[in-house]
Amino acid sequence: MEIDTLMRRRLPMESKKHLVWVAGVLALIAAWTSGSLLLLHAEKDADLGLLAAICSATEDGCASVVNSRWGVLPPGDKGSDGPHDGFPVAALGFLYYALLASWYLLIGIPDPGRMWLSRMVLYLNALGVVGSIIYTALIFFAIGTACVLCLLTHACNIGIFIVSWLLRPRQKEPRGVGSPSIRLLAASAATVLLACVAQWGVFEAGQERARFQALEEEVLELRVFASDVEKIETVHRIQKKNDIEVRSDDPTIDAVGGLHYGLVIFSDVECPNCARFDEYLKQTILPIWSGHLKVIWKHYPNTSEHPNSMQGARALEAARLQGKFWQLRDWLLPRRESLGVVNWSQAATELAMDADRFLKDMQSAQVTRRIGQDISLARKLGVRGTPGVYLNGRLVSRLMRRSAGFWELQSDSLREIRDSRGQDW
Repeated sequence: MEIDTLMRRRLPMESKKHLVWVAGVLALIAAWTSGSLLLLHAEKDADLGLLAAICSATEDGCASVVNSRWGVLPPGDKGSDGPHDGFPVAALGFLYYALLASWYLLIGIPDPGRMWLSRMVLYLNALGVVGSIIYTALIFFAIGTACVLCLLTHACNIGIFIVSWLLRPRQKEPRGVGSPSIRLLAASAATVLLACVAQWGVFEAGQERARFQALEEEVLELRVFASDVEKIETVHRIQKKNDIEVRSDDPTIDAVGGLHYGLVIFSDVECPNCARFDEYLKQTILPIWSGHLKVIWKHYPNTSEHPNSMQGARALEAARLQGKFWQLRDWLLPRRESLGVVNWSQAATELAMDADRFLKDMQSAQVTRRIGQDISLARKLGVRGTPGVYLNGRLVSRLMRRSAGFWELQSDSLREIRDSRGQDW
């Protein structure tokens, strides 16, 4: 109080300028810490550089505070784990301190006719101090984890307010022209806007890195899971067993005599994943089963992603009517990326089909109805993408179907059953 009274009596201009610089530097520090807290909101393990040592001073660090329900506006749901939806409080803090830094470092002390602007800054600063008090209380009494970086930011805010109070206008001056000019105010506002845009770009880049890291962790977990064949088998066994209708004239790779397993594939001739699985089926899966796996093909053209897949399905179905399904299937595989320009008459001739009948069947109601039945069955089963693979009625996920160990375990199971019934492998 005595210091305030002394400065009220006489505060030299040189001292005022020094105080302005102090407030500006404090605002820059607070903007820096707010930007770092915003980055922690995007990625918990963000590299904060020089501030990393400060942030790790507590056991849980600042990330737990920033990602609590109080780290966003409106506050997140009570009891739910972060990160929470909402606008980051740290982003508001950065905007607030960028405004203060712009005022003190670019504008400073206004002319008498512009002192009302200084009063507005004081009011803004006072409102910010109220926010600092509230959030400091939340840190200690609601969150329960000290955030050194947050407390440093709030301390800077209080320091800025002390300077603002000491520099406040002593008497009400009539509004007039002078410094800062409209041009300087506009330049200061533009500086704040550019700083906020740049900081938000850093924030979004951090979010992208966090998403990529999370994806990498999921991939690693899946790889570990994929190496554990017994877990894969357990997951497969708890899948719902579906009763999948199989026609007597469906395209089939027949099994040898005796007990066998059935593999139903909903496929799309234009689908790259289907082509890769087809190759894996021939090179890896079928040799494991030694002829004891019956493969049944079903149409499921994904026209939303593969515009020529329906035309390919029609061609395959027309070829099936002439006993040439698998021949055309093999013929189309290397041409699947150019189905839109295939000369179907020439293809039929090359594969020794009746070309006229083939072209007529491609457009027939019979072929349309048959493909539609397969599509309806796939949708009923909940097939989300191609290929949709079912072993004895149970879905084989993408992770499972690329595991040779999974197929070996299934074939071993069948081998044991055949042995118990006196059937040779």
